[in-house]
Amino acid sequence: MKLLSISLGSWLLGLSAILLTFYALDGSLLTIDSKGATFMSLMTAALMFALAYAPAMVWLRRRLGGCRPALAFPLATLLLNLPVYLIGFFAIGRTLAPTEALASIGAFVLMGSAFGFGFVWNYQDRGV
Repeated sequence: MKLLSISLGSWLLGLSAILLTFYALDGSLLTIDSKGATFMSLMTAALMFALAYAPAMVWLRRRLGGCRPALAFPLATLLLNLPVYLIGFFAIGRTLAPTEALASIGAFVLMGSAFGFGFVWNYQDRGV
């Protein structure tokens, strides 16, 4: 349950970054683009959290024997996001505008870092 709440909080932080970018560029918050971005970020984030972040954080915690060094966990999520970064960069000019792609990449950097710090904050005092 705690991993689910960490995931939800991380996604909301990333979604707010995407919507803030749209608001700064277009001046309108609820457009078709923002609704699509909300849905796509939710689907992608759910897959990343369930299939990459959570298993990797649990494995890293076991491998290190705890949550020390704490910075290893957010950095690991940045490495796990490499496919998202590559898809975002290759989509520039084809399906995404440069600002949309960079906003998506930035949101996943933010989501991954928040998930890593949230994982360390939640599991730092627990035994392996």
